[in-house]
Amino acid sequence: MACGNNKAGCCSSSRQTEKTTSSCSQAAAEARLDASPAKTVACCDPDADERCDETCIESLAAYECQKACDDAQGTAEHDEHVHEHDDDGKHAPVACSSHLRLAFERFSSYLESAQCICRSVIANHSLTPCCAGQATAALTSAVATSSAAIPGTKRTDHGHGHEHGSEKGLLSADSLSCCSDDHGHDHSKDTGVIKGAVVDLEKSAGHEHVLLSVTGMTCSGCGNKLSKALQEIPAVFNVRVNFVLGNAEFDLNTNEISVDALVEKVDRVTGFRCVKSSNDDQHVDLVVPGGSTGLTVDTLPNGATQVDVLDAKTVRVAYDPSVLGPRDLIHALGDRTTGLTPINHKDPSATAGRKRLYSMLFKTTYAAVLTIPVLVLAWGHTMTDMRTKAIVSLVLATGVQALAITEFYKPAISSLIYSRVVEMDMLVVISITAAYVYSVVAFGFAMANRPLQTAEFFETSTLLITLVLFGRLVAAYARIRAVEAVSTRSLQPTTAILLEGTQTREIDARLLQFGDKFVVSPHSNVPTDGKVVDGTSEVDESMLTGESMPVLKQKGSQVIAGTINGSGTLTALLTRLPGKNTVAEISNLVEEASSHKPKVQDLADRVAGWFVPVVTAAACIVLIVWLLVCLLVRHESAGGAVGTSITYTIAVFAVSCPCAVGLAVPMVLVVAGGIAARGGVIIKSAESTERAYRVSDVVLDKTGTITTAELEVVEANLLPDADDETLTITSALVRDNKHPVSVAVAKYLEDKPYRRLENIRIIPGAGVECLVDGTTFCAGNARWLQAQDHPQVSRIINQGMTTLCITRDSELLAVFGLKNNPRPEAIPVISKLQKRGITVHIVSGDEVKAAEEMASVVGISRQHVAGRQTPADKQAYVRNLMEEKKVVLFCGDGTNDAVAITQADVGVQIGSSSDVTRATADVVLLSGLEGLVLLLDVSRASFRRIAFNFIWSGLYNVFAILLAAGAFVYVRIPPAYAGLGEIVSVLPVILAALSMFWTRRSFAN
Repeated sequence: MACGNNKAGCCSSSRQTEKTTSSCSQAAAEARLDASPAKTVACCDPDADERCDETCIESLAAYECQKACDDAQGTAEHDEHVHEHDDDGKHAPVACSSHLRLAFERFSSYLESAQCICRSVIANHSLTPCCAGQATAALTSAVATSSAAIPGTKRTDHGHGHEHGSEKGLLSADSLSCCSDDHGHDHSKDTGVIKGAVVDLEKSAGHEHVLLSVTGMTCSGCGNKLSKALQEIPAVFNVRVNFVLGNAEFDLNTNEISVDALVEKVDRVTGFRCVKSSNDDQHVDLVVPGGSTGLTVDTLPNGATQVDVLDAKTVRVAYDPSVLGPRDLIHALGDRTTGLTPINHKDPSATAGRKRLYSMLFKTTYAAVLTIPVLVLAWGHTMTDMRTKAIVSLVLATGVQALAITEFYKPAISSLIYSRVVEMDMLVVISITAAYVYSVVAFGFAMANRPLQTAEFFETSTLLITLVLFGRLVAAYARIRAVEAVSTRSLQPTTAILLEGTQTREIDARLLQFGDKFVVSPHSNVPTDGKVVDGTSEVDESMLTGESMPVLKQKGSQVIAGTINGSGTLTALLTRLPGKNTVAEISNLVEEASSHKPKVQDLADRVAGWFVPVVTAAACIVLIVWLLVCLLVRHESAGGAVGTSITYTIAVFAVSCPCAVGLAVPMVLVVAGGIAARGGVIIKSAESTERAYRVSDVVLDKTGTITTAELEVVEANLLPDADDETLTITSALVRDNKHPVSVAVAKYLEDKPYRRLENIRIIPGAGVECLVDGTTFCAGNARWLQAQDHPQVSRIINQGMTTLCITRDSELLAVFGLKNNPRPEAIPVISKLQKRGITVHIVSGDEVKAAEEMASVVGISRQHVAGRQTPADKQAYVRNLMEEKKVVLFCGDGTNDAVAITQADVGVQIGSSSDVTRATADVVLLSGLEGLVLLLDVSRASFRRIAFNFIWSGLYNVFAILLAAGAFVYVRIPPAYAGLGEIVSVLPVILAALSMFWTRRSFAN
């Protein structure tokens, strides 16, 4: 009998920056074993953001099984250890059932949490780590396929229980690999390397994904400046900057430049403050009273991967959570640390922004304190003589001007010299410099008793600087409030109740580690993702899924970090660590989506790019025109004409502001993504928000999307040719398959005898098949098995039921009829979509009759129903609609829908919290079909606000420049007040974005 259920790839990328098509076929990956014990496990790249899957556990189980067999050689225990050997006496590349069961019990909790199971096994089995050589191993090793599929493979029953095969090309135990390329890894890691291309392995080993926390960015111009500075460094690629959240991420070839050197260079070029953040490894920030200089990776226990010095007495230690836990780390350090740094309750992006806010508050206050006396002297009626007024004003104005050096001059000049970019700060610099220099010159002439016709106006430069700072202060505060309002990171609880034996104690949630059990008290927050092992309660998950009804949790249920427990007490086994759980995952995706630039952002960047040259040209024209007007029309003196024209020119420079244009798109996307996430809609790409408001057609899968995922067997018919083993084989075929039909039949047959089968092959959109003792058994739909014309099958199909047929060598043995009910929200959601003029379609792999019956129940026209659709047919259906110039949204729930999801303009998948990063869709719905309406509402609201922002920023700059230039003659903006342009132009843009948060309760109503 051949065996081994096919598995998916060993490690799948947890973050996808591009849409990828899931493979429809899945290949089995078996351990390479030799007669001698394994010495090396070639595991995943430890720097990759990837996860192992069940194949890794199977490989490790096979290794342990072989080792146990070899250790017991020649003993009674060896004879009782039933497995098979080949003619050469070699051990089979599969584990016996007992070792397989034990391995899954030990390591299954790692699947949703650890980046690599293999590293934990390496540490615990004293195997030689070879992760650094993974790139080479991935190119030089091949995956051995199942021996049943290889002609000429001999299998002999050696009385031992494993199957052993002598397969040509099998690798030895010394190169045991659980993570080769055939397992589905994406070792390119979104670095821009095309799969299959020839890669310099020596250089690729030095690639590192870097995340920087950046303070000092105030608008999209700042973001573009940072992006350009990074892109000009040859070792940097795949740059993404989000100035709203204050971060930048990119890939770096550390063979050419180190991260520290790069950060120092970027700080110098841009004038911003950049700090490296950790986004891949788990880390803790520790207080080290004795000083941080002596703490290195070499002095830390096995599992610590990096030490970063934050300040004289604080270090950040990154560690591999599958090898080392934070409590173990602190225990190992002993007296060298007093523990963790104080808990930060805020979102990291908001925290960095708040530090910047406090700095700007101080600078604004400082400038205001010096500016007020200057204004009083200039505009008030005081008894002070003119000479004293001028001297005091000069001193105070110089103090304010000194503040502008770090805030305006340094970044503007650095950008001009290093990046060759004239940015918005340069407009302010020109304005305040012209006003201050002219005033100093006029002051000098006045002190020489040769006053100019236009006297000094120090109040202009001081008030201008103060108002610009105040405008940026208000804008920064509004941005922080926006980030905090929609942030999901704040949902992460800070403490947890740890269960140790029968005792409990409260600990910092950051100290949780794998293997921990935690207690969730009544009406408290769940500290991190876990699996309930004891207790029953109802949990409010509305803050993540948008579902208002509490969800029953009992033994075996999954609990999600940040959700609120009801009146019961739960005990859960930790499955995902804080910082890597659902809350963190959703936050990362929302932030990543907001850092992507949709097409409309390109338009905004182009407009902002031309803004400074256009304003400069306009200011020059204003200067020339007013000089001519003053000299030729008003017949003023040359000195008076120069003074007058300079005031108008300064006003033009100061009042213009491209920040509103730059903020128009990213501010809205940040708020929209956060609101959608709070409603259980995870938007993974900014482009989907841009496209969703134009959707004309929504295509829905049937089973699991329109209907509930759970089917019910309502009819089971055994045909005359069936025997006693038919139901046993059927149960084995469907038991490990996750398709809703298989799950329902497996549940129906759960009390029947079970027989373990090997080499079960999954055919997406069709069914499963397996070779049993030379006979082929199949379980699948009637069309695939060509049984649709059989009287029993056709009768069930005509009743609108879903069918599962069982055949033996093409001979029909049994047919099951299944039904399911539409989701409770399906009918109202479809009705809302249709009222908006959106055409709703059903495409299903089920029979046409079943699909049409469901369509009539939920209110969809039969002309928009397609049954008997394979994955390729679904893709073609979507493509045909798109060729008719329709904007198509496809919504499905499984692997069968992956190609159609990828094809559609907006791909949506209904999933659970664990599906968020694995899904290939643009959008993941955690709240069911109601999320479709919320997605469309958020997209429409975003588009309207982006349009308003563009219109407002355009109108403001046109009229503000005309007023500042004196185009309306009797109405103008004095240069002293032109600094208000920052707040007048930017604040409405921010408020427009925030209004989405204030009105979010109206979405989807």
